[in-house]
Amino acid sequence: MGDPVDDIIRVASLTMSEDEADRLIGWIALRTGRSKALATGDDTISRLRHVAEHWLDDDQRRRLAGWIARRVALGEDPVPPAPGPGRRRT
Repeated sequence: MGDPVDDIIRVASLTMSEDEADRLIGWIALRTGRSKALATGDDTISRLRHVAEHWLDDDQRRRLAGWIARRVALGEDPVPPAPGPGRRRT
């Protein structure tokens, strides 16, 4: 893997539907306590790049890129589940 943001965008562009990419933006917004409406960009992939670059720290980006790559390789939903009420946000 190279740059985690580029890895996230590459996998999203090649394997995710627009709905899945939009759900990933929503997941990141929820995890970071931000409004999904603040994700800027002309299209879903641009908005995803914005939130990955600006709303996540280096470790979070690296872990998310690994998660997505593994899930896609297994043919599973690439969007992590929403954090439950008892789960810690990181």
